[in-house]
Amino acid sequence: MRKVKIIRTLDDFMRNNYPRYNPVDWYSSIEKYATKAGKYPLCECKGVWITENELKSIADMQNKVLERLAFTLLCLAKFRNYRNPNNNNWVNYSNGEIYKLACINTTAFDKDLKFNQLRELGLIEYAKKVDNLNIRVLYIDDESEKKLFVSDFRQLGYEWRLYKGEKYIRCADCGVLVKQKSNCNKYCSDCANENEKTRKRSIAYKYRK
Repeated sequence: MRKVKIIRTLDDFMRNNYPRYNPVDWYSSIEKYATKAGKYPLCECKGVWITENELKSIADMQNKVLERLAFTLLCLAKFRNYRNPNNNNWVNYSNGEIYKLACINTTAFDKDLKFNQLRELGLIEYAKKVDNLNIRVLYIDDESEKKLFVSDFRQLGYEWRLYKGEKYIRCADCGVLVKQKSNCNKYCSDCANENEKTRKRSIAYKYRK
């Protein structure tokens, strides 16, 4: 596809699959990805396996916030290894992106502090170049027994919480993980709001008829 068609195709995909999609907010990103599309081969990753030793390395910290952060870094490193066999366990996402995926809200200072705690535990290392913010995950062990398959990267922090036995459910519409507040809730807030709008439109249409 040429750039214009790629943009149109990505826009259609987002409209059909992402309830919170706002074309104005996403246009610059989609245009950037469409421009760079020719440089990268297509890659379909259905998920990554987390092994027994990797899960143990994370759980041994006995710190819920650091565990979520370490689990998120592990999943991202494994995804990048799948994309590029020469990646060698590196993660090159911004701190904001990593913490958002880890479902951790904290200050910029605390973000650096928590990364440093993982470094002191020997779980990660930084790039040697001062202006390079990449992080290398040191606790990847693909030789250990496969235990957990992660196929949804939207809320990796919640994926860890679900694995640890906390009460989370997958939205019946979009499949994203949400906290289970009662036995009745089946949807995330976005899908629940969209379903309510659809219900009201349906009632209004029937009333007009």
